[in-house]
Amino acid sequence: MIMGVLVPLLVLVALVALSIVMGRAPVFIALMAAVPALAAVFSSFLITALVALVSVAAGALLAFVTSDEGTDASLLPLSALAVLAILAIIAARVRQGSPPAVEVPVERPFPPSLSAASMADTDEMTGLLNRRGAIRALGARNEESDRVVGFLDCDLFKNVNDEYGTDVGDEFLQAIAGRLRHSMPAHDTVARWDGDEFLVAMSADAASARPAFERVIGSISAHPVRTTAGSIPASISVGAAVWSAGQDLEDVIARAGRALYSAKGAGRGLVVLDEGVEDEPEAQA
Repeated sequence: MIMGVLVPLLVLVALVALSIVMGRAPVFIALMAAVPALAAVFSSFLITALVALVSVAAGALLAFVTSDEGTDASLLPLSALAVLAILAIIAARVRQGSPPAVEVPVERPFPPSLSAASMADTDEMTGLLNRRGAIRALGARNEESDRVVGFLDCDLFKNVNDEYGTDVGDEFLQAIAGRLRHSMPAHDTVARWDGDEFLVAMSADAASARPAFERVIGSISAHPVRTTAGSIPASISVGAAVWSAGQDLEDVIARAGRALYSAKGAGRGLVVLDEGVEDEPEAQA
Protein backbone atom coordinates (compact mmCIF):
# COMPACT_ATOMS: atom_id res chain seq x y z
CA MET A 1 0.00 0.00 0.00
CA ILE A 2 2.84 2.39 0.88
CA MET A 3 4.60 1.63 -2.40
CA GLY A 4 1.35 2.27 -4.29
CA VAL A 5 1.42 5.86 -2.99
CA LEU A 6 5.17 6.42 -2.90
CA VAL A 7 6.06 5.42 -6.46
CA PRO A 8 3.51 7.68 -8.26
CA LEU A 9 4.37 10.62 -6.00
CA LEU A 10 8.11 10.17 -6.65
CA VAL A 11 7.42 10.19 -10.40
CA LEU A 12 5.36 13.36 -9.93
CA VAL A 13 8.13 15.10 -7.97
CA ALA A 14 10.65 14.11 -10.65
CA LEU A 15 8.48 15.61 -13.41
CA VAL A 16 8.03 18.87 -11.51
CA ALA A 17 11.77 19.12 -10.87
CA LEU A 18 12.61 18.46 -14.51
CA SER A 19 10.13 21.07 -15.69
CA ILE A 20 11.74 23.68 -13.43
CA VAL A 21 15.25 22.78 -14.57
CA MET A 22 14.49 22.48 -18.28
CA GLY A 23 11.89 25.25 -18.45
CA ARG A 24 9.31 23.35 -20.52
CA ALA A 25 6.33 23.33 -18.19
CA PRO A 26 3.59 22.50 -20.76
CA VAL A 27 5.40 19.34 -21.84
CA PHE A 28 5.87 18.11 -18.30
CA ILE A 29 2.32 18.97 -17.29
CA ALA A 30 1.16 16.71 -20.12
CA LEU A 31 3.52 13.97 -18.91
CA MET A 32 1.95 14.20 -15.45
CA ALA A 33 -1.06 12.35 -16.87
CA ALA A 34 1.04 9.19 -16.59
CA VAL A 35 1.09 9.51 -12.79
CA PRO A 36 -2.62 8.83 -12.05
CA ALA A 37 -2.59 6.23 -14.86
CA LEU A 38 0.27 4.46 -13.04
CA ALA A 39 -1.71 4.55 -9.79
CA ALA A 40 -4.83 3.19 -11.51
CA VAL A 41 -2.91 0.11 -12.67
CA PHE A 42 -1.07 -0.75 -9.46
CA SER A 43 -3.05 0.85 -6.61
CA SER A 44 -6.54 0.89 -5.13
CA PHE A 45 -9.36 3.25 -6.03
CA LEU A 46 -8.81 5.56 -3.04
CA ILE A 47 -5.06 5.83 -3.64
CA THR A 48 -5.65 6.54 -7.33
CA ALA A 49 -8.11 9.31 -6.46
CA LEU A 50 -5.60 10.85 -4.03
CA VAL A 51 -2.74 10.68 -6.55
CA ALA A 52 -4.96 12.15 -9.30
CA LEU A 53 -5.94 15.14 -7.15
CA VAL A 54 -2.33 15.79 -6.15
CA SER A 55 -1.22 15.54 -9.81
CA VAL A 56 -3.83 18.06 -11.00
CA ALA A 57 -2.96 20.42 -8.12
CA ALA A 58 0.76 20.15 -8.92
CA GLY A 59 0.07 20.78 -12.61
CA ALA A 60 -2.07 23.85 -11.83
CA LEU A 61 0.59 25.23 -9.49
CA LEU A 62 3.30 24.67 -12.09
CA ALA A 63 1.18 26.37 -14.77
CA PHE A 64 0.62 29.37 -12.51
CA VAL A 65 4.28 29.72 -11.54
CA THR A 66 5.49 29.47 -15.14
CA SER A 67 2.78 31.65 -16.74
CA ASP A 68 4.16 34.46 -18.93
CA GLU A 69 2.30 37.80 -18.52
CA GLY A 70 -1.16 36.31 -18.74
CA THR A 71 -0.39 34.05 -21.69
CA ASP A 72 -0.61 30.56 -20.31
CA ALA A 73 0.63 27.98 -22.78
CA SER A 74 -0.01 25.30 -20.11
CA LEU A 75 -3.79 25.67 -20.23
CA LEU A 76 -4.35 22.95 -22.84
CA PRO A 77 -2.07 20.29 -21.28
CA LEU A 78 -3.50 21.16 -17.85
CA SER A 79 -7.02 20.53 -19.13
CA ALA A 80 -5.88 17.24 -20.65
CA LEU A 81 -4.27 16.29 -17.34
CA ALA A 82 -7.54 16.91 -15.48
CA VAL A 83 -9.55 14.81 -17.95
CA LEU A 84 -7.07 11.93 -17.86
CA ALA A 85 -6.96 12.05 -14.05
CA ILE A 86 -10.75 11.60 -13.97
CA LEU A 87 -10.49 8.69 -16.41
CA ALA A 88 -7.80 7.09 -14.21
CA ILE A 89 -10.10 7.32 -11.17
CA ILE A 90 -12.95 5.71 -13.11
CA ALA A 91 -10.64 2.95 -14.39
CA ALA A 92 -9.43 2.20 -10.84
CA ARG A 93 -13.02 1.97 -9.61
CA VAL A 94 -13.97 -0.44 -12.39
CA ARG A 95 -10.84 -2.58 -11.87
CA GLN A 96 -11.37 -2.87 -8.12
CA GLY A 97 -15.07 -3.62 -8.43
CA SER A 98 -14.77 -6.40 -11.02
CA PRO A 99 -13.14 -9.54 -9.53
CA PRO A 100 -12.69 -12.50 -11.88
CA ALA A 101 -15.30 -15.23 -11.92
CA VAL A 102 -12.89 -17.72 -10.29
CA GLU A 103 -13.09 -15.74 -7.06
CA VAL A 104 -16.84 -16.40 -6.67
CA PRO A 105 -17.60 -19.55 -4.64
CA VAL A 106 -19.18 -22.24 -6.79
CA GLU A 107 -21.66 -23.35 -4.14
CA ARG A 108 -24.23 -21.15 -2.50
CA PRO A 109 -24.87 -21.42 1.23
CA PHE A 110 -28.60 -22.04 1.10
CA PRO A 111 -29.96 -23.16 -2.29
CA PRO A 112 -33.75 -23.25 -2.30
CA SER A 113 -33.79 -27.06 -2.65
CA LEU A 114 -31.87 -27.65 0.60
CA SER A 115 -33.76 -29.23 3.47
CA ALA A 116 -33.34 -28.06 7.06
CA ALA A 117 -31.00 -31.00 7.72
CA SER A 118 -28.86 -30.11 4.69
CA MET A 119 -28.68 -26.49 5.82
CA ALA A 120 -27.35 -27.66 9.18
CA ASP A 121 -24.56 -29.53 7.36
CA THR A 122 -23.55 -26.51 5.23
CA ASP A 123 -21.07 -23.76 6.05
CA GLU A 124 -22.99 -20.52 5.64
CA MET A 125 -20.06 -18.38 4.48
CA THR A 126 -18.45 -20.64 1.85
CA GLY A 127 -21.31 -22.93 0.82
CA LEU A 128 -19.13 -25.99 1.45
CA LEU A 129 -19.96 -28.74 3.91
CA ASN A 130 -19.21 -27.83 7.51
CA ARG A 131 -17.47 -30.14 10.00
CA ARG A 132 -20.71 -31.90 10.90
CA GLY A 133 -21.62 -32.37 7.26
CA ALA A 134 -18.18 -33.78 6.43
CA ILE A 135 -18.34 -36.33 9.26
CA ARG A 136 -21.84 -37.39 8.21
CA ALA A 137 -20.75 -37.72 4.58
CA LEU A 138 -17.63 -39.76 5.37
CA GLY A 139 -18.92 -41.99 8.15
CA ALA A 140 -17.11 -43.07 11.29
CA ARG A 141 -15.24 -45.94 9.62
CA ASN A 142 -13.94 -46.52 6.10
CA GLU A 143 -15.95 -49.39 4.67
CA GLU A 144 -14.62 -48.90 1.14
CA SER A 145 -11.22 -49.07 -0.54
CA ASP A 146 -8.32 -46.88 0.55
CA ARG A 147 -8.92 -43.13 0.52
CA VAL A 148 -6.84 -40.10 1.47
CA VAL A 149 -7.99 -37.42 3.89
CA GLY A 150 -6.20 -34.08 3.88
CA PHE A 151 -6.30 -30.86 5.86
CA LEU A 152 -5.59 -27.71 3.83
CA ASP A 153 -4.68 -24.63 5.85
CA CYS A 154 -4.23 -21.07 4.54
CA ASP A 155 -0.69 -19.89 5.26
CA LEU A 156 -0.38 -16.70 7.35
CA PHE A 157 -4.14 -16.10 7.25
CA LYS A 158 -3.94 -14.28 10.59
CA ASN A 159 -1.94 -11.57 8.82
CA VAL A 160 -4.81 -11.07 6.36
CA ASN A 161 -7.30 -10.52 9.18
CA ASP A 162 -4.91 -8.28 11.10
CA GLU A 163 -4.05 -6.07 8.12
CA TYR A 164 -7.36 -5.90 6.23
CA GLY A 165 -10.03 -6.87 8.77
CA THR A 166 -12.31 -9.87 9.15
CA ASP A 167 -14.68 -8.85 6.33
CA VAL A 168 -11.84 -9.02 3.81
CA GLY A 169 -10.69 -12.22 5.53
CA ASP A 170 -14.11 -13.73 4.80
CA GLU A 171 -13.82 -12.66 1.15
CA PHE A 172 -10.42 -14.34 1.02
CA LEU A 173 -11.77 -17.62 2.45
CA GLN A 174 -14.73 -17.58 0.06
CA ALA A 175 -12.33 -17.28 -2.88
CA ILE A 176 -10.13 -20.10 -1.54
CA ALA A 177 -13.22 -22.28 -1.09
CA GLY A 178 -14.24 -21.59 -4.69
CA ARG A 179 -10.81 -22.43 -6.08
CA LEU A 180 -10.66 -25.58 -3.94
CA ARG A 181 -14.06 -26.83 -5.10
CA HIS A 182 -13.07 -26.06 -8.74
CA SER A 183 -9.87 -28.07 -8.45
CA MET A 184 -11.40 -31.22 -6.92
CA PRO A 185 -13.55 -33.87 -8.65
CA ALA A 186 -17.25 -33.55 -7.86
CA HIS A 187 -17.37 -36.92 -6.10
CA ASP A 188 -14.67 -35.98 -3.57
CA THR A 189 -15.68 -34.50 -0.22
CA VAL A 190 -14.67 -30.87 0.35
CA ALA A 191 -15.54 -29.11 3.60
CA ARG A 192 -14.65 -26.10 5.68
CA TRP A 193 -13.38 -27.70 8.84
CA ASP A 194 -12.56 -24.77 11.10
CA GLY A 195 -11.56 -21.14 10.51
CA ASP A 196 -9.12 -21.12 7.57
CA GLU A 197 -8.77 -24.92 7.55
CA PHE A 198 -10.45 -27.11 4.94
CA LEU A 199 -10.86 -30.87 4.75
CA VAL A 200 -10.67 -32.92 1.57
CA ALA A 201 -11.33 -36.66 1.24
CA MET A 202 -10.35 -38.06 -2.12
CA SER A 203 -10.72 -41.51 -3.65
CA ALA A 204 -7.02 -42.11 -4.30
CA ASP A 205 -4.02 -44.03 -3.08
CA ALA A 206 -0.86 -42.49 -1.65
CA ALA A 207 0.94 -42.47 -5.00
CA SER A 208 -1.71 -40.39 -6.77
CA ALA A 209 -2.80 -38.30 -3.77
CA ARG A 210 0.47 -36.39 -3.40
CA PRO A 211 0.57 -34.97 -6.98
CA ALA A 212 -3.17 -34.26 -6.72
CA PHE A 213 -2.64 -32.15 -3.60
CA GLU A 214 0.34 -30.44 -5.24
CA ARG A 215 -1.90 -29.46 -8.14
CA VAL A 216 -4.42 -28.03 -5.67
CA ILE A 217 -1.66 -25.97 -4.04
CA GLY A 218 -0.62 -24.71 -7.47
CA SER A 219 -4.16 -23.78 -8.54
CA ILE A 220 -4.77 -21.81 -5.35
CA SER A 221 -1.42 -20.01 -5.25
CA ALA A 222 -1.18 -19.30 -9.01
CA HIS A 223 -2.92 -15.92 -8.73
CA PRO A 224 -3.49 -13.48 -5.87
CA VAL A 225 -6.98 -13.38 -4.40
CA ARG A 226 -8.91 -10.27 -5.50
CA THR A 227 -10.77 -8.59 -2.63
CA THR A 228 -12.32 -5.19 -2.02
CA ALA A 229 -9.04 -4.24 -0.33
CA GLY A 230 -6.96 -5.26 -3.36
CA SER A 231 -5.09 -8.40 -4.39
CA ILE A 232 -3.75 -10.68 -1.65
CA PRO A 233 -1.27 -13.53 -2.32
CA ALA A 234 -2.57 -17.01 -1.46
CA SER A 235 -0.68 -20.03 -0.20
CA ILE A 236 -1.79 -23.24 1.50
CA SER A 237 -0.15 -26.11 3.32
CA VAL A 238 -1.48 -29.67 3.21
CA GLY A 239 -1.28 -32.46 5.75
CA ALA A 240 -2.80 -35.74 4.59
CA ALA A 241 -3.12 -39.35 5.71
CA VAL A 242 -4.11 -42.57 3.98
CA TRP A 243 -7.46 -43.84 5.26
CA SER A 244 -7.32 -47.58 4.81
CA ALA A 245 -10.38 -49.81 4.83
CA GLY A 246 -11.49 -50.64 8.35
CA GLN A 247 -9.82 -47.61 9.96
CA ASP A 248 -11.75 -45.11 12.05
CA LEU A 249 -12.19 -41.54 10.78
CA GLU A 250 -11.08 -40.15 14.15
CA ASP A 251 -7.68 -41.83 13.81
CA VAL A 252 -7.03 -40.69 10.25
CA ILE A 253 -8.03 -37.11 11.13
CA ALA A 254 -5.52 -37.11 13.98
CA ARG A 255 -2.77 -38.34 11.65
CA ALA A 256 -3.66 -35.77 8.98
CA GLY A 257 -3.56 -33.04 11.65
CA ARG A 258 -0.05 -34.06 12.68
CA ALA A 259 1.02 -34.11 9.02
CA LEU A 260 -0.34 -30.57 8.58
CA TYR A 261 1.68 -29.42 11.58
CA SER A 262 4.79 -30.92 9.94
CA ALA A 263 4.00 -29.15 6.62
CA LYS A 264 3.74 -25.82 8.42
CA GLY A 265 7.02 -26.42 10.23
CA ALA A 266 8.79 -27.41 7.01
CA GLY A 267 8.21 -24.01 5.40
CA ARG A 268 4.55 -23.88 4.28
CA GLY A 269 3.18 -24.35 0.77
CA LEU A 270 4.03 -28.05 1.02
CA VAL A 271 2.35 -31.46 1.18
CA VAL A 272 3.18 -33.89 3.98
CA LEU A 273 1.51 -37.29 3.55
CA ASP A 274 1.23 -39.91 6.30
CA GLU A 275 0.94 -43.20 4.45
CA GLY A 276 0.17 -45.12 7.64
CA VAL A 277 3.05 -47.55 7.12
CA GLU A 278 4.71 -48.51 10.38
CA ASP A 279 8.32 -49.58 10.57
CA GLU A 280 8.76 -53.34 10.74
CA PRO A 281 10.14 -54.62 14.06
CA GLU A 282 13.77 -55.64 14.07
CA ALA A 283 14.42 -59.34 13.93
CA GLN A 284 15.38 -60.81 17.28
CA ALA A 285 18.67 -62.58 17.58
